Amino acid sequence: MPPYIVPGLTDTDASRICMTECKAMCCRGPLILELTAGETPAFARNIAAMGLTQDIKRREDGSGWVRFSDYAGERCPMLDPATFACRIYESRPRRCREFPERKTPGCAISGG
Repeated sequence: MPPYIVPGLTDTDASRICMTECKAMCCRGPLILELTAGETPAFARNIAAMGLTQDIKRREDGSGWVRFSDYAGERCPMLDPATFACRIYESRPRRCREFPERKTPGCAISGG
């Protein structure tokens, strides 16, 4: 569990809050998701499997990044716009697994 989740909040409760209260604000807007070299190919395969155009910026070391504003609704391409659930939750990138890394304004699960 990330270090800045409100004490006593379960993973199930945190997921419910993210999907129903804040509507996954961390996955929407003019944000950039950093991907490690190991995550970039899998993320690309997931985008392709959903029939979306890939727009992953790749670096020489194999890592990459995705700009949410390059996708419909200015959101992560893995975010289901109807439910605000992550379509690849079990294999989501490290950056997503570690969020929130600090108390974040507007993020109820971090106490912000």
